[in-house]
Amino acid sequence: MSRRQPREWPMVALLLPVFAIILGPFLWLVSSSLKTEAEIGRGDPFALPKQLMWQNYADAWNVGGFGSLIGNSLINVAGVVVLTLIVCAPAGYALAKIRFPGREWTFYAFIFGLTIPIQAIIIPLYQVLFNLGLINSMAGVVLAQVANGVPFGLFLMRSFFLGVPNELSEAARIDGANHFQILTRVFLPLSQPAISALLIISALSTWNDFFLPLVVLISPGNQTLPLGLVRFASTYSTDFRLVFSGTVITFLPVIILYILTQRRFTEGLTQGALKG
Repeated sequence: MSRRQPREWPMVALLLPVFAIILGPFLWLVSSSLKTEAEIGRGDPFALPKQLMWQNYADAWNVGGFGSLIGNSLINVAGVVVLTLIVCAPAGYALAKIRFPGREWTFYAFIFGLTIPIQAIIIPLYQVLFNLGLINSMAGVVLAQVANGVPFGLFLMRSFFLGVPNELSEAARIDGANHFQILTRVFLPLSQPAISALLIISALSTWNDFFLPLVVLISPGNQTLPLGLVRFASTYSTDFRLVFSGTVITFLPVIILYILTQRRFTEGLTQGALKG
């Protein structure tokens, strides 16, 4: 047994309550999703279901129309992830490695966007999308979410590119490469951890986003998965049995994605991606 192990016990003792606080609501949600409506109505969060009601998930899927909702969410996530990378990678390279007048102020202007909540600019954003004819369309919500996520993505990519030695780009320029070739052939292959972190963060935030799809998407056929949970609530009653099971269906792909990409996500945030 390692001599250092007893020193870790106080830290473990401090982390266990935090872990319980974080994990507790998820366990309660999963447990409630397997209960009957009568068991949920008793209001005892610690009571386990007497019989596992797996039928709740099938009912939530059918009543909520989750097949089309998941399809819309996948299209939304794919569009946001691709456009975010297309915008943030070249912009991050330019702000990190190309000297031009006003470079620092341009970067500060983008970073200032991180301090502004989307709720504060939703009215002008809606007017812009309305004038472009993009309300109630997947293109409209994709562009809105990309605009909302670009400041962080730009900060992430610029910070990583600043850590790449300038000698690499100088050697490429000596060989006759232009900035586009340096970006695609030198910097992007080296920035796989940062790109992975950016894509994972963008995908998770887009999948869970409720506010922007609520404002932009109107027709039920265009709505994403978080909006589908509202279908289980009416003016006078809410079917909590379907709400809980539908919520589990919603966050299950997120958990699977994080488990599969946890290593790359950690690498992207530790190998200089948030430094600079």
